[in-house]
Amino acid sequence: MLNTGNVLPAKIQPPLLRPMAYRVLSKKYGLNIKSDGLATLAGFVGNMFGMNWKKDPDTLQFLERFALLWRQQERGLFVDDQGVRDVVNEMKERERATVSASLQQEPSKKSKSVTIDKMLNREIPASSPIRISTENDQILVENETIEDQIDNEVASDEEQLDWRNYFKVINSSEQAKYSYDPVKLQFTFTPVKKSTPSEEFRSLIKDRVPDINSNTSIFSNRFYLIRDRLLRNDSFQNADDFNPLSSIAAMQQDLNNGSGEISRAMSVTQIKNLLGRDGQNFLLLGLLSKNAKGGWSLEDPSGCIEIDISQAYPTKGLYYVPGCVVLAEGIYFTVGHKFHVSSVTHPPGERRENTLEAIGNLDLLGLHGQASSNYVARLDKELKIRLHLLEKELTDHRFIILGGVFILGWNLIPWKHSSKVLTTISDDPPTAIILHGSFTAVPVHASMSSRNVSSTTLYQSIFDDLADLISSFDEIAQNSTFVFVPGINDPWGSTVSMGSAHAWPQQPVPSRFTQKLKRVCKDVIWASNPTRLAYLSQEIVVVRDDITDRLKRHSIAFPMEELTQGIKLMEPKSDDATSISQLVKENDQLPTRIRESRKLVKTILDQGHLSPFVTSVRPLVWNQDNALTLHPVPSTLIFCDTTAPYFDVTYNGCKTINPGKFITGRRARYLEYNLSQKKASLEELYF
Repeated sequence: MLNTGNVLPAKIQPPLLRPMAYRVLSKKYGLNIKSDGLATLAGFVGNMFGMNWKKDPDTLQFLERFALLWRQQERGLFVDDQGVRDVVNEMKERERATVSASLQQEPSKKSKSVTIDKMLNREIPASSPIRISTENDQILVENETIEDQIDNEVASDEEQLDWRNYFKVINSSEQAKYSYDPVKLQFTFTPVKKSTPSEEFRSLIKDRVPDINSNTSIFSNRFYLIRDRLLRNDSFQNADDFNPLSSIAAMQQDLNNGSGEISRAMSVTQIKNLLGRDGQNFLLLGLLSKNAKGGWSLEDPSGCIEIDISQAYPTKGLYYVPGCVVLAEGIYFTVGHKFHVSSVTHPPGERRENTLEAIGNLDLLGLHGQASSNYVARLDKELKIRLHLLEKELTDHRFIILGGVFILGWNLIPWKHSSKVLTTISDDPPTAIILHGSFTAVPVHASMSSRNVSSTTLYQSIFDDLADLISSFDEIAQNSTFVFVPGINDPWGSTVSMGSAHAWPQQPVPSRFTQKLKRVCKDVIWASNPTRLAYLSQEIVVVRDDITDRLKRHSIAFPMEELTQGIKLMEPKSDDATSISQLVKENDQLPTRIRESRKLVKTILDQGHLSPFVTSVRPLVWNQDNALTLHPVPSTLIFCDTTAPYFDVTYNGCKTINPGKFITGRRARYLEYNLSQKKASLEELYF
């Protein structure tokens, strides 16, 4: 219909098309037509249907198909110029694909006769004989045959899904950027402007140096996301029954009992509303940071207030560091304009399914459609179900995860150790092998002397040696995907930081060091840090950062907590008698390794960010902060932290695993993660 080309084009004035477009698009499908969209639509109708566009029934059919496709793509209520062009181009592409499919599968003369025989064998009323002599009837029969073939192709496509089409690695710079609108409570796609050749140098500078607006919106976006997530919690829906001095204690008790729901209602007050309300109880939500006086302050978009934490009791099992968003309850005094905190905790988390439903099932990774200013891709529920069922069938798919791999200096990892690991997994190659850096024990930096081998040359040689090692395992090199996640000693950030924490996210290892490895391995991906892996219906976030030590260094010391611990240590103990309470194990009496791992996971997921610090503690790349956001929480979080032991923790449906160090004593440790069952097992090789 769109590619006929057998009519003389005509120029249609937009007012002439308005009655028909209003009858179909507005009255039937509820769409509002803008003037520029109507003009563009009139131009297409005149080119396709010519002078007889009013009498041609294909015009109404075209408008019907146009409206259906517009509604399917969820382009909104307003039909504009760019949207009309995109939808019409999509219709042309679909019709062109239909015609090409029919031509490729055109049957031979023999098969045509068989098809006609089958058609003649059907029970056909005498009043409607089939004639194939005229041109119109022949076209009608061919169109029906094409439609049947398309239906069969669609049915076969629904039955078969290739998992390779839904396995992708998205680096931080490739992730689609969305800005959160706190007024409309929705995400807005931020398109990347294409620069002209004359502006190429200027755009290059802009990409390397973010603008100041990105810096000012880092913590405001983080606060709004946590605030709206908090207000979706059932405990903040009704403020009629509210007692702030017991709210956090009751909330913690409900969470410890495993009920999953909080029985008491709570209400959050903005900081600006404290003015003039002396001696009253409030519950505040704000960003915790140090002020110019050296004390602590709480800040939200409405204002900032100094807080006194000398009498505060923090909720156990959480880290409190400058830069995290906390819930603080206490009493406000106008004298000194200070808020005296009685208890403090983190905002409760939210499951991935609930967050996706709240934001309209947006495809934030851009896997199922390319987003634009007029169109935002969304996750198809039926496709998610089919992908989930396909995951359950692919029981042999697994990841091999190696943490803290130092390739440089084989005194740390002898050749036989790495070769032994590859030999173990060579019989059944995994889907992917994830290697976390740093890949050198010494930061790569610019050499000051030409007498010795430069660090960059030595760094390139270690990947060449690794390529020689992998080349001896053909099954792994051809069937497994290698994913390299850099660390703090890898270039080029190491040239500035010299091994300390530098700006995050970190870009992939430069391609100049990886040429030989790319030739040896069939599929090798140099990922950023952090990076995201999309596998069928799962979203997997891979991170390499020693965050445990940083959380402990910058953790806030609450005086009341230290006083309580000191009193317990000072209590006299009798050597002769032992009470029964000391022999009975309490519910929260867990090994230190488990308690510390739960503490780390809960802090990160409740904050919804991989770096819950102020920028003075952990510098950030301003315009890539969206790559560090965990909103919604991923299906799996692979957090490689060599300062923490191995752990496997599931919180709010998010499975978080840490492979730890690769070499521990005389053992080589790695994780084997089964994607179908979402189970991780720690494997050890002794040498």
